[in-house]
Amino acid sequence: MRVQLTALAFFAAQLGCLSLASAGEPLRAQAEPPRPRFNRLYDVEEIGEILAGYARAYPEWVRLETIGKSGEGRPLWLLTLTNPQGEELRKPGFYVDANIHANEVQGSETALYLLDFLLTRYGKLERVTELLDRSVFYFIPIVNPDGRARWFSQPATPHFPRTVVAPRDDDRDGLADEDGYDDLDGNGIITRMVKRVPKGEGRFLFDPQDPRLIRHVEGEEQGDLRLLGWEGVDNDGDGRVNEDALGYVDPNRTWGYDFQPRYIQGGASDYPLQIPETRAIAKWLLSKPNIAGGQSFHNAGRMILRGPGSKHVPRYPREDVAVYDQIAKEGERLLPGYRSMVIWKDLYRAHATTVDHLYMIHGAIAFTNELYSPPTDLDGDEKSSSAERMKFNDLLTLGRQFVPWTKRQHPQYGEVLVGGYRHDVGRVPEGWLLESECHRNAAFVLYHARQLPKLKLVGTKVRAQGQGLWRVDVTLQNERAIPSVSAVARQNKIHRLDLATLSGAKVIASGVVSDVLRDEVQLQRHRPERLEVPGVPSKRQRTLMFLVAGEGKLRFRYDSLKAGRIEAEVELKE
Repeated sequence: MRVQLTALAFFAAQLGCLSLASAGEPLRAQAEPPRPRFNRLYDVEEIGEILAGYARAYPEWVRLETIGKSGEGRPLWLLTLTNPQGEELRKPGFYVDANIHANEVQGSETALYLLDFLLTRYGKLERVTELLDRSVFYFIPIVNPDGRARWFSQPATPHFPRTVVAPRDDDRDGLADEDGYDDLDGNGIITRMVKRVPKGEGRFLFDPQDPRLIRHVEGEEQGDLRLLGWEGVDNDGDGRVNEDALGYVDPNRTWGYDFQPRYIQGGASDYPLQIPETRAIAKWLLSKPNIAGGQSFHNAGRMILRGPGSKHVPRYPREDVAVYDQIAKEGERLLPGYRSMVIWKDLYRAHATTVDHLYMIHGAIAFTNELYSPPTDLDGDEKSSSAERMKFNDLLTLGRQFVPWTKRQHPQYGEVLVGGYRHDVGRVPEGWLLESECHRNAAFVLYHARQLPKLKLVGTKVRAQGQGLWRVDVTLQNERAIPSVSAVARQNKIHRLDLATLSGAKVIASGVVSDVLRDEVQLQRHRPERLEVPGVPSKRQRTLMFLVAGEGKLRFRYDSLKAGRIEAEVELKE
């Protein structure tokens, strides 16, 4: 009795190492590659040009395709990145998307930064090289291209547009999107409106310490300001302002899992996957069963979010929670100020989200990062006052962020004052802060992707049982945190289990060794030649048992949707 790796298995392993070594040289561009700067934002067309540039420069490694069209007909770009050696679907896959909410723009630049980092560091950094050699990255840097186009080209607020371009009659007057925001001062930005009223009739006043700031009255103070909200007029004559702007359909409330109608979930579509953007992505995801990890980039608040999005969704299995916790806790160290949070428990209720769809429909470990919070706590008391925010504007942006108050005539309110912070303030970092955010979040994704299942054959043990029968034990090890079959996939039968076969002899019985010390085996009742394995757990081993009748050399194969395939030769001899 002895443990052995056959010569063929050893040769295959060495050949794999040689191919990785030869492939591990820095990539040589076949055309001038893009050289984006990550201290600025890019509009939809510019991002399309950057993606096309990567595909031209690295045609063997990068595949750019369109998986659908947006509501207004813009392409939904998908970029696939991997070492061309080896079959794509035989490698663990990692999914990255961004900008599902139109106003949460810098996620696209973060995804581009990650893509650029992988391409330019391959062959230079060992961990990057190993990742691209053994896994596949899928990038959808703009989920909502129509909304992004509007955020760049039309007057916007920090929170609008968030929607996809899908007309909705929000005020139920028979018209859709007829009363949105109006740029009263013509500066291309939607800021705030206030109106002076007689003293004592308002609850707010300009701060005497800094007349640009508005604060609530205190004590015996008499206010002379009335807040009127964002710039806008009553376009439809119903006595309300800005009550029926573009949309509103929140694309991150339209996914398939845990969909709820609008009377439960504001922003929902009429039915799951109604909008073309999420429908196209959901359909495409079905063609990539190898995806084992995922990341969505949003803003803002410095959060590392995981599901469930709502309380009634079943609790995640303990095994998967341990994986989530390991990755998220490392993320808190990589991303200073970011907090690991469960959406429904620590933030708010959210149904039909990307992360729940990826986890509950595909069994992939997925996070949403809410990028950035303004670093305006200048005195270190862990609070950010309006005065500190203005000081940040004055001293660090030299006044760029704040639009001074100016008088304007309003058709309903008469003379008003218009001003306040620009639409790209609060959620989006200044250019000199953007690159740091991109890098740290990319590092978090690389750590997460490094945890994609990585299986290796530890050894085989062959024992004669008499009467021409042999017992073959095969031990596999998962070197990383994400199991080859997540607990939720196993529990809910989301996809098939891993498959182990031993060909070249008649398989009499097979099973999974549940206790190696006691030699307890859970036998498979049917089709022993095709052993269904509940995955190789996080950073652990799994031993499989086959009882076979035959002689000579056999072929062992382990086939995992999420972890690829391992093959080896086993010789029936002691």
